Amino acid sequence: MNPVRLLLALSGWAALAATALPPASVPRTALVAAFLLVCPGLAAVRPGRAAALRHGSDRTALLEQAVLAVVLSLALSALVALGLFLAGVFTAGRALVVLACLTSALALLPRPPLPRRTGGRP
Repeated sequence: MNPVRLLLALSGWAALAATALPPASVPRTALVAAFLLVCPGLAAVRPGRAAALRHGSDRTALLEQAVLAVVLSLALSALVALGLFLAGVFTAGRALVVLACLTSALALLPRPPLPRRTGGRP
């Protein structure tokens, strides 16, 4: 297993463990904010990342993937928070548990096979 995938899968659980630190501590804020801003979206973008980087191996493709990861992270965080609010059970811990489970599941899923190129140039 790729160590990056394993770190991505464990990132949510590390952020959840950081909630045991004092409420206004810098490590707690940094870990939770970094997880919420990057990790769920990075796990969601990961399956298509290799194919996108093969087609455009320049910095622009990498920047596009990074921006997409941040936007997807914010969208997933908002959807989880909204769902928990509507259910009347929102707490920061519950939201982190749901996002950690989602991130772990997406990070540990096997990568779909890339389509094979046949023939000449596309």
